[in-house]
Amino acid sequence: MLQSAVNHKEKIYYYRASWVQLFRPMTLTGTITPILVGTGMAFIQGGIRVEVFLGMLIAALLIQSATNLFNDYYDFKHGQDQAKWTTDLHIAHGPPHHMVPYLAFTIIGIAIVIGAWLASQSTWWIIPVGVAGIIFGYLYSAGPRPLCSIGLGETVAFTFLGPVVTILSYVVQENTLDFTIAAVSLPFALVIASMILTNNIRDIDKDHRFRNTLATLLGRTRAVNLLTALLTLAYLTIISLILGNIIPKSAIVIVLAIPFAARLRWSFRKGAPRTDEQNGMKWAAWHHWAFGLLLAIGVWI
Repeated sequence: MLQSAVNHKEKIYYYRASWVQLFRPMTLTGTITPILVGTGMAFIQGGIRVEVFLGMLIAALLIQSATNLFNDYYDFKHGQDQAKWTTDLHIAHGPPHHMVPYLAFTIIGIAIVIGAWLASQSTWWIIPVGVAGIIFGYLYSAGPRPLCSIGLGETVAFTFLGPVVTILSYVVQENTLDFTIAAVSLPFALVIASMILTNNIRDIDKDHRFRNTLATLLGRTRAVNLLTALLTLAYLTIISLILGNIIPKSAIVIVLAIPFAARLRWSFRKGAPRTDEQNGMKWAAWHHWAFGLLLAIGVWI
């Protein structure tokens, strides 16, 4: 069994894939699209400051990227996903394992500086909320009992990549927290939770040996049923928001993302081959991109 660089001094392990893949760009929609929609809602209320929007976007992306780095670092340290790392420099394209946390903390430092500037431009409530996001992002993977290993991965994502990031992107534009933006954040919470759950259902057999995710605690059948419920509720919430005149009717364009949701659910049908389940995460990522971008387009139109 491979061992991590920090625990095996004779060997240094390097990330097999590229630096770009280490940041997991397909997951960054969890930050990008809620900010687009939150900013769009602020624009409807009377305008936005572009520099504040960009600062919020960059800071949030940095924090999510650091969380992804910590996740890969600690997964390997805890004995998981060891195929991602190698001692052979001829096939490695990424950084050495022991350097990953230094990179992550550097990124967080930059995010903190930007966050302080955003707070000076809007509300100082950004600071405690941002700090909480950093702490929970770290604890998601780190420590003797990472949050993702005790069935709380979906809850953390639901909270911080749903209400928190959507509401913050609205509030930094000098708007006050209200029911409208809280309601608009709910679909993002449901969809990002479905994305994390998809990953955990795919890895349910592997995770039994290392941690207790929500999928391992529920069992495959109930976890898939929960995935179906999350996807369904996301679309029902959008319809309710349109009918309640909370978001523009043009947001109905969101129905164009339903085929991605259907294909995602089909990946975990009863008797599905392992290859389909492995592709489930790809469909979850594409669904989140389609859902979020279409909702942003509907709001901005």
